Amino acid sequence: MNSRQAVAQIKATDMTPKEQEILEVASRYFLGHGYRGTSINAMARDSGISKESIYRYFSSKKDLFEAVVAKGLAEYKQRLEFLEVETGSATLKETLVAAAESILSLLNDADMLALRRLIFHEAETTPEIGAYYYEIGPRAAYAYLEKIFRNNRHCSTFPPAKLAHYFVALVVHYPLLRRQCGVATELSQRKIRAHAAEVTSDFLTAYFDQGHSRE
Repeated sequence: MNSRQAVAQIKATDMTPKEQEILEVASRYFLGHGYRGTSINAMARDSGISKESIYRYFSSKKDLFEAVVAKGLAEYKQRLEFLEVETGSATLKETLVAAAESILSLLNDADMLALRRLIFHEAETTPEIGAYYYEIGPRAAYAYLEKIFRNNRHCSTFPPAKLAHYFVALVVHYPLLRRQCGVATELSQRKIRAHAAEVTSDFLTAYFDQGHSRE
């Protein structure tokens, strides 16, 4: 089972309470210790769930790991719902601020940060996990932003694809780097809103005609 099949299975199947309990416990272990550092024996001992129960629902450690990643990816995709919302009458600045807040809130979350670390590490041996993460996350975000910039292409001389990449880099690089290096704690929503507004304002000033940058 690859990650794409696992996501589809989790979304299509009604899991029993016991399966959900096992997945919750396994998520904490894999996100906290990685694949190689996770022991089914230790998981069973610390959680009070017998190994027999775990293997009744998940045939192997690899199967359980794939289910944990799939669960995390399904939740990750669900939190990107803003990508499917039409901007309607919102101005360009309002749309970008909202996108920046959503992207940074997601990547700032401790569980999502742990999931990213796990995926990047395991992608070395299981490339489809990394590819699927990129498809439903970064690539979807870039496509959403490119559409916005295409609709406003008369306001900037930069190609929509470049604008999308530059905008995401400005939004997430510095705060995410500090989080990943362990020199900063999780941002509050107040700080996320302030950062999103500041970065969007700077981005519009740098890349858009001033007569249109606030529209």
